Amino acid sequence: MKSAHTVTVLLALALASTLVLTGSQPACSSDLAASANIFMYPKPMPVSGFALQNLSGQRVSLGDYRGRVVLLRFSSINCPACRMEEPSLVELKKRFGPSGLEILGVNLVDSLPEVAQHAAASHEPFPTLVGGGSVSLRVVDMAGKKTAFVLNPAQEAIFEVPGFPTTYIFDCSGSAVGYSVGAAKWTDAAATSLINGLVTDARLCGPPRQAQGGPKAFSRQ
Repeated sequence: MKSAHTVTVLLALALASTLVLTGSQPACSSDLAASANIFMYPKPMPVSGFALQNLSGQRVSLGDYRGRVVLLRFSSINCPACRMEEPSLVELKKRFGPSGLEILGVNLVDSLPEVAQHAAASHEPFPTLVGGGSVSLRVVDMAGKKTAFVLNPAQEAIFEVPGFPTTYIFDCSGSAVGYSVGAAKWTDAAATSLINGLVTDARLCGPPRQAQGGPKAFSRQ
């Protein structure tokens, strides 16, 4: 996965470059990459204008978690690697949730009833968000290799999702600082050290923003 600053996708014909989060030899610690499958960007990459819906149909925004460390995890219901990864995410949430870590699941491929049923049955300790027509996932062929991009209503690519799970890591200012493609080992020592450092730094961002209804209820940005 290669690093890039931004890219705008014009899917009527092809991809034209402007703004998307992907990776091109990102700076990363060998411990994180080798033992935890987590890669860090050379510098934080701001992300804005990313809005989804929760399972109740409320429009939500990543900006409501400003002041917290966020793992934004793209997955699907029928994803073996996602299920394999989930126990480590549960442990990570238990350990760092009280200190300011939030985990947000995103499902842009399964139907709303299927996602709601799966969320209720699995008892995941973090919310699942869906596109709701405002955000979509589009598979494209790039030089013979298929990948997918998360598109906003203007058909601009915000994130690359090469496979499930794909997780982006955000610091307390709302900037992406790293990512993982495939199951990450979130309870690995290098990974927990990274998250611990981020939630400690989050104190510098000031009090976390609170959306009406609690930290899991996003508000419009």
